[in-house]
Amino acid sequence: MNKKKLLLLLALLAVVGYIYLRQGRQEDVVKNETPLAGDETEIVILSVNDMHSSIDQFPRFAAMIDSLRAIYPDMLLFSAGDNRTGNPVNDQYDPVNYPMIELMNRTGFDLCTVGNHEWDANVVALQNDIERARFPFLCANVFIPDTVNLDIKPFVTMDHHGVKMAVVGMIEVRHDGIPGAHPANLNKVSFKRAHEVIQEYRYLRNQNDVVILLSHCGLEDDIELAEANPWLDAIIGGHSHTLIEHPSETNGVLITQSGSHLRYATLVKLFVKDHKVVKKEATVLNVNKVRKEKAEIKKLVDEFNNAPSLNEAIATAKTKFENPEELGCMMTDAIRESTGADFAFQNTGGVRVQHLKKGPITIKDVYSIDPFNNEVIMYQMTGEQVKKFILHSYRKNGGYPSYVSGMNYTVGDDGRSVWIDMEGDRFSTKKTYKVAFNSYMASTVNIESIDEGISMFMTSEEMMIEFLRRHKTVDYQGITRTK
Repeated sequence: MNKKKLLLLLALLAVVGYIYLRQGRQEDVVKNETPLAGDETEIVILSVNDMHSSIDQFPRFAAMIDSLRAIYPDMLLFSAGDNRTGNPVNDQYDPVNYPMIELMNRTGFDLCTVGNHEWDANVVALQNDIERARFPFLCANVFIPDTVNLDIKPFVTMDHHGVKMAVVGMIEVRHDGIPGAHPANLNKVSFKRAHEVIQEYRYLRNQNDVVILLSHCGLEDDIELAEANPWLDAIIGGHSHTLIEHPSETNGVLITQSGSHLRYATLVKLFVKDHKVVKKEATVLNVNKVRKEKAEIKKLVDEFNNAPSLNEAIATAKTKFENPEELGCMMTDAIRESTGADFAFQNTGGVRVQHLKKGPITIKDVYSIDPFNNEVIMYQMTGEQVKKFILHSYRKNGGYPSYVSGMNYTVGDDGRSVWIDMEGDRFSTKKTYKVAFNSYMASTVNIESIDEGISMFMTSEEMMIEFLRRHKTVDYQGITRTK
C-alpha cells in the first residue's frame, strides 16, 4: 500500500472514529483494506436507510462522505427509503420535504428506493420530490397508470469502471395489499409483494456483472428474498430499522441494513473479476462518532432549523413523558375534548416519539409526536360496535391496544375478548356512543358503525395544539389506560 493511501485511510479513521463488529470490537480501517488481485475491480457503496428527516445528522454524515470519497473517489451513495417523516422542520416545510431532498442532493446521493413514508404526502408532493432530486427513485413493485404523473423507475443500470451494474428497487407491501401509508395517498397506484415481482427482473443477471436489490421490505422479507433468489449479489435493505452490525451472506446474497435516523451507514465493497462478484465485504460506520461537521451543510441545516413558528412554546410538561402510551393518552384527550366525543382512539404507530422531556412543549414537539396531518373522523357506534372496533384495531396494531381517552380497557389473552371500564358511568353494549379517531384508522381498521362517519375538518395535530394552549400545563406521567 502506498504512503499517500495509508495517510488517507488514517485520516478517515480520525473522522469516522470506530467501526463496530458484532462482537463489539474496534478495528482499524486500514485492517479492512484488501489489496486488489489482478484484474479485479472494486465497487464501493455507502448505504443508509430510514433517515426519517434526521437533518441534524447531515453535517457529520457529509464529513464522513467527504473522507470516504478521498479514498474512494467513485463511491456510490444509496438510500433504501423512508427519507422523510419524523422531523417537522422537514415535514412541515413549504414545500414539504424540501430540506431532505436538498441535503441528499448536496451530499451526492446516486439512488433511492421508495419507502412507505415517501407516500405520507400525496402523489403530487412525491412527484415534486422526484423532480427536485438529482437522483432516481426506484420501485419495481408499484404499478402506475399512464394517467398518473409519477416518474418512478423499476431499476437502473450503470457502467461503473467497466463493470455493468443493475439496481432494482422494492417496497414492503402488507397483507392488505398496500405499504404502510395512508390509503388515500395510494389510491391512484397499486402494488404487488416483492416476492411476486422479483423474478420478472431475473433477466438482468444475464446482462450485468452485478445485480443489487435496493429494498424497503424489512429484514424478514429480505432474508426470504435472498433464500429464493441466489442470483442477486446483495440486498441493501431498510424498513425494519434493523442495525446489522456485521453483515453476512444468506444463500450467497449479502444482506445489509443500517438501523435508522442516520445514526449508522454501511460501507459495501464488491470485488468483480471476469464479469462476476468474487468477494463481498460490508462494514458498519457510526455517524455519531464522526468528530467534525461539514461547514456548508451545517449552515444549511441551521437555516432550515431557524423556524420561529415551530419553536413557539405552547404549554409546559410538569413531568417527563416516559413512554408512547403517556403521549397517546394526551393525544386522545385532545381529540375527545375538541370533538365532544365519548371515546377517542389513536393507533400506536401514530405516536412517533418514545418520550418527551419535562418543560416547554413547542409546536415542533407536537408535529414530532404526530407528523401525519390526518383529519379526525367522528362515528356513531353502539357499545357492541365499540368493542369490535377495539379488537379490530388491536389486531391492526400487531397485537397492541390502541391508545384511548374516555375509558380503560383490557384485551384478553386470546385477542377476542375485551373488558371496558368507564369513569362515573357504566358501559353498555346497547347504548350509542360518539367515537373519534384519525382518518388513517378510519381507512385501515374494519369499522362497524351506525353512520358513515363525519370529518371534523381538523387534524389531530391541530387539536393537540389547541388542547395544549387551553391547558397550559400537562402531567401524564404514569398514566395507562390499556392492558
